[in-house]
Amino acid sequence: MLKTLRKSASGIVAKILMVLLILSFAVWGIADVFRGFGSQTLATIGDSEITVPEFRQLYQERLQQISQQLKRGITPDQARAFGIPDQILNEQLAEAALNDQAKSLGLALSDEEIARRVQSNPAFFGPSGSFDPAHFNQLLRSNGFTEARFVAAERGLALRQQLIQSLGGGIEVPQVLKSALARYEGEERSVNYAMLTAASLTAPANPSDDELRTFFDERKVAFRAPEFRKINVLVLTPEALASSETVTDAEVEAAYNANLSTYGTPEKRVVQQLVFPSADEAKAAADRIAAGTPFADIVAERKLSAKDVDLGDVARADIIDKQVADAAFSLPADGTSGVIAGRFGPVIVHIGAITPGTTQPLAEVAPAIRAALQVNAARRAMLATYDKVEDDRAGGAPLAEIASKASLPLQAFDTSVQGQGPDGTAIASFPGRAEVLRGAFATEVGAENDPAQLPQNGGYVWYEVETITPPRDRTFEEARAQVLDRWKQDQTAQALDKRLEEIKAKIAAGTPFDQAVTEAGLELRAANGLRRGRTADGVPEDIMAAVFETPEGGVGSSLAEAGDSRLLFQVLRASVPETAATDEKLLSDLRTSMENDLMTEYLVELQTRLGARINRAALDQIVGTDAVN
Repeated sequence: MLKTLRKSASGIVAKILMVLLILSFAVWGIADVFRGFGSQTLATIGDSEITVPEFRQLYQERLQQISQQLKRGITPDQARAFGIPDQILNEQLAEAALNDQAKSLGLALSDEEIARRVQSNPAFFGPSGSFDPAHFNQLLRSNGFTEARFVAAERGLALRQQLIQSLGGGIEVPQVLKSALARYEGEERSVNYAMLTAASLTAPANPSDDELRTFFDERKVAFRAPEFRKINVLVLTPEALASSETVTDAEVEAAYNANLSTYGTPEKRVVQQLVFPSADEAKAAADRIAAGTPFADIVAERKLSAKDVDLGDVARADIIDKQVADAAFSLPADGTSGVIAGRFGPVIVHIGAITPGTTQPLAEVAPAIRAALQVNAARRAMLATYDKVEDDRAGGAPLAEIASKASLPLQAFDTSVQGQGPDGTAIASFPGRAEVLRGAFATEVGAENDPAQLPQNGGYVWYEVETITPPRDRTFEEARAQVLDRWKQDQTAQALDKRLEEIKAKIAAGTPFDQAVTEAGLELRAANGLRRGRTADGVPEDIMAAVFETPEGGVGSSLAEAGDSRLLFQVLRASVPETAATDEKLLSDLRTSMENDLMTEYLVELQTRLGARINRAALDQIVGTDAVN
């Protein structure tokens, strides 16, 4: 979320994040012995501590994201092979090291500077093009952040920027490297390619129960149920209080009469307007019209067309000149006015067709008016109810008792941190979803929590955790549908890979690429002028990296469509320009990379001085048991 909110901030943010990602345990040299710390401590560096709960939550979220991208579960062995645990812990350790060093150096940032940074961030600009407090708060809440939490994170980021910005500032890219980069960037390639999709395969037959059970047993951790919490939620909104507000019939009628124009359609008239340069000319024309000369003849004599005088089929409110509007809506159909002292000179208007206005009777709109008046009255009374709820909470009353006293419903949700029920489907209506879930999964059973505010209507949500169900292994019967789906995905992936290798083998044996693709029943496509880091119309982005890793004349392949398909291609030509201009963005990225090298060395030196230690037993327990489905 912070990355999204800060995407318009300075480039140093990206530099920090990149450094956090490129460190490895080999660089840190973390001690394997961990003594003298609590059971909830995973790692320390300097005076900073990383706890088991925060790492576990971040680890599960990262696995969930990767699983969704791959559309299959990740086993602990696969997660370790990908280096996911190391990467996450490295990010946390590197950030903690910078925080510790910033604190030891006494770096600080004023509240005024933090406010300036936030208010100047385009991510928080509203329609007016400037900082919008309502948009800012809504964006934070929708991403599960309170203002205080975001400001604290932003302050920490700013202090880290102060610490490391001096390391990378002023670096210049050598000319030799610029020239090499220009040639690298300017290289163009032409390819023929084809796509293999699951639709081209025969769907696999359903497995037997024994096969499916074996598949499940080998990947049981991938179907593990996450932690669930039963959360009691009390929602206070104007709508929730509206039914208790009394609105009389007289109040409904008064509101109806005061807003009569909103309960129907206004009268409309086809209006023509003729503006004169002087009052004398206008009076002469009016006299002729009164004597029987048609308005259209006067218009023609002045060498004007219908479009020059037409205002169109308009309502009274559409005519900006009040004098003209009053006169136009006092005339009968086909009537012509006398001289009107208009805003832009003397005017004569002529009326064509008239479309009468309509008004809904009070009886039809009374229920809606009453409901709106009740909500408005409830909005005024809501703060008093809020104070009563807070007083009862301060007195130790549970939410169920408070809800009963306030005549408000108490809702209960059995949910994961992603807002899903035990059946794996998303809970459709969850008040204050992001903020409540984040808070509920960071608190304890029965603990009192600050209410979340609802941006859409100014309401409030109080919540408390009633019970916690720890993560557990699902039985085969519980996970059967998911297991079957994953089995089919795996079978399809294996079949695609097998067919791809068969075509590759045929090409390697001497069959021309075009012929092999055509005989396989695939559509042959061509793409020319491909360049690194650029998209081309009709060419899948998935192919680009693999194309430039394959030699001229070579055949390669890549995953496509999020792993659901495969791309097979042949590089026909590769050309490198002798001279070319280097893209400024690429130069900037290279400069950033050089700065990151310096930052990495700095962070390694910090680790040497601060000393990073890790609770290996706790890490192995998390990595060995906490996977996602």
